[in-house]
Amino acid sequence: LDSRGLSRDKLFAHQSQAEATDGSALLTAPTGSGKTEAALLWAAHQAAINAGLPRLFYTLPYQASMNAMKLRLEKSFGEKNVGLQHGRSLLALYRLLLERNYGPEEAARQARWARNLVQLNYPPVRVFSPYQMLKGMYRLKGYEALLSDYHGAAFVFDEIHAYEVKRLALILKTIEYLARNFGARFLVMSATFPTLIKGWLRQALGDAEEIVAEPSLFEQFRRHRLILQDGELLSEEGLKCIADDARAGKSVLVVCNLVDRAQTAYRQLRERLKGTGIHVELLHGRFNMRDRSAKEKLVREATGSTSEQRQAIVLVATQVVEVSLDIDLDTIYTDPAPLEALVQRFGRINRRGKQADLAPVHVYRQPDDGQKIYDQALVTRTLAILDRENDRLLDESAISRWLDEIYSGEMAERWSDEYDHAASEFEAACVQTLRPFEADYGLEEMFYKAFDGLEVLPLSLYDDYEALKEEDPIRAGELLVPISWGRYHALANEGRVLPRARREPYVVRATYSSETGLSFEENEEDDDWI
Repeated sequence: LDSRGLSRDKLFAHQSQAEATDGSALLTAPTGSGKTEAALLWAAHQAAINAGLPRLFYTLPYQASMNAMKLRLEKSFGEKNVGLQHGRSLLALYRLLLERNYGPEEAARQARWARNLVQLNYPPVRVFSPYQMLKGMYRLKGYEALLSDYHGAAFVFDEIHAYEVKRLALILKTIEYLARNFGARFLVMSATFPTLIKGWLRQALGDAEEIVAEPSLFEQFRRHRLILQDGELLSEEGLKCIADDARAGKSVLVVCNLVDRAQTAYRQLRERLKGTGIHVELLHGRFNMRDRSAKEKLVREATGSTSEQRQAIVLVATQVVEVSLDIDLDTIYTDPAPLEALVQRFGRINRRGKQADLAPVHVYRQPDDGQKIYDQALVTRTLAILDRENDRLLDESAISRWLDEIYSGEMAERWSDEYDHAASEFEAACVQTLRPFEADYGLEEMFYKAFDGLEVLPLSLYDDYEALKEEDPIRAGELLVPISWGRYHALANEGRVLPRARREPYVVRATYSSETGLSFEENEEDDDWI
């Protein structure tokens, strides 16, 4: 409590209940109501009742939210005790150290040391994605150490909504295995839990306690007024509305579902706001780490809810802003998306509740086809509910009921079939065959194709990479850009991937700039959405 600047008499009821809960639990509370603090109190209690806690794992879906959560947890546990574990963690650690005024050589040394300690399972607190857990189930090399590290541990899962149903099935089956066989405990948190997903969680966790914020807190956290806009965000009228709000001194969040749409919105808004002094920033998953780290730092400083350097900006982003980023802007304009995703986006608006009036949250009706990344039926059902609630105060206590409307009938049957099929296949291939000292290279290949992308080097950065790779390989690695396997194969089929030497990165003929990131001429594929 001291490390978070909290006094016990100021805790919300759901935070106090989390601290008193033995074992696994489901926590439902509004965005911005201190779920992270509730999670840490829950973990502290697990340690108290079990004579210590060997590990605490904080699990998030996006690298931007993982990087931000490491910084938040360091305030409680210290820099050395919080490990960061994702595909680009070495580069993220290096950039964080540079921000702390380490010299490049010392930052590189310390980043490698921290990365090595994580690989040795040293840090008692670790921030990672659930796909790190799945490496153990898919029996990648060294999986015995991974699984041993999970024994008796506590896991916090934030915003389970971010995973599509087939991947969710694999994650929940892994949770079930670790809870039943490894004594692991889980706190699964969200602002919203559809009954359908809550049922799957109960299958995985058995008699997990349910913690729900008090109705009065949901009323207290009514911070938004819903406005459903005709047309689409990239229209002339849509861009004009955003620019007008920015000129009025508001910090504006613009969320697009696809990277190419975010790039287009950024260019258009930058042009409209030229000469005004208003800063327009773009954040998505197809920047190299050198540029992305700088952008994340700027966004934290300009919009962080506790930042002392706040300023009005226009932030154009993709889904990377949905989870566990402690940012606070004045209004939002967003592409249509499933309800739970929209609620997370709204959670970055008026987060501190400081605005005198309800903050407007603008959702466009088009495009309503899911844009190849969302189920079209989820989007159209969400829009039907938003149409009904249009121009009203957004009642967060009603969202669970709205979700149950959406996940009903044919939708519920289809999702249940997809979930059951994926869960059965995973159980047969991975769970029932899990033994020590039997790494399976076939399963390893299956894992990387299903969950892992790869990093490529844009041709325009090739000379910079060659100049750095021998003397400063970390800075050279910062130039690589993550893409999906699907996108890589599309580029290869078009002859846009250059031949490479062994252990060299794939070099691609694609446009890259530090302002807009990696661009392609084609429309975005469904697996390039973050």
